[in-house]
Amino acid sequence: MRNLDQRLPGTFPAQWKMPLLATIFVSLSGCAPYARLEHQATHLGLEMSWISGTRFQHRLFRKRTTCVEGKVHIYLEGDGRAWLSGNRIAADPTPTASCLLPLMAMDPMPSVYLGRPCYHGTARTEPCHPRLWTRARYGETVVESMARALEKLTGNGSCRAVLIGFSGGGTLAMLLAARTPTRIAGVVTLAGNLDTDAWTRRHRYSPLDQSLNPARLPPLPAGIFQLHIAGGRDDNIPLVSIAHEVARQPGARLLVLPGMAHTCPDESVWQGILTGIAILEQSPGRRKNDEMHVPDGQDRHSDGEEPWCTPPRLSIHCWTGPSGNDRMTRQ
Repeated sequence: MRNLDQRLPGTFPAQWKMPLLATIFVSLSGCAPYARLEHQATHLGLEMSWISGTRFQHRLFRKRTTCVEGKVHIYLEGDGRAWLSGNRIAADPTPTASCLLPLMAMDPMPSVYLGRPCYHGTARTEPCHPRLWTRARYGETVVESMARALEKLTGNGSCRAVLIGFSGGGTLAMLLAARTPTRIAGVVTLAGNLDTDAWTRRHRYSPLDQSLNPARLPPLPAGIFQLHIAGGRDDNIPLVSIAHEVARQPGARLLVLPGMAHTCPDESVWQGILTGIAILEQSPGRRKNDEMHVPDGQDRHSDGEEPWCTPPRLSIHCWTGPSGNDRMTRQ
């Protein structure tokens, strides 16, 4: 099990210069992870900027800058690469590529990718510390700074956000919605880590004892719609873990993609999900705790009727197209 206290010195960032840390933190040569991610965003036609949180700067990738009908979609990335191996912490946890950015580029709504503190090339700036992308990755310091940035993005409150988070970004989406509920219209998680204690136990990781866990907080207000998307082949955050947390959330919906591993939905599936999100934005209180099953092309009713979400039938799009989602590769 990973034990950060046995490897981290007590102070930062001066300790980065010590020879001891040369064996722990691996300097990135060549093209840094954040540079690759920025290249991906530029290729997708997204604008780059920064926004301040508390004491941290957060990277923004924008598609459009103005709310439409009081709505904006805010995308939250996964944890990236916090560890290089079982005993080496990454010098820069930024992912080299994002499965979220192509989905955001497809989104017809005004959309913003909100980066985390100490990611995107800022890991060695004050007051960053490796704890903020390891054991405290969902801690008070991170959530507070992201909530401050979120408040700026939503202005005076006339613009409400739909938070869309992948993996650990789903954790932050739930925590931010609990922190700023009046600014949140809905939460969408993709392979979201909704119970961090269960996740660390499953993988025999050291507890994230300086982080907040959405599963330990009260359920979100019923006025915030929730759509949680789980992959039937996800070995990292399995369906049963997500379903357990969804069951206690009022108004939450679970969408199961049988062929998806721990990644984002492919673009053909995402197009239908965006339509469903638009429906939920208009009528967030349709049903309570519905499970939405996405068939794999063989799951049809005996009378030939298209298999809708079960149970029960909902006025929201489910993926009933070809089983292209089964072609998703594992990460």
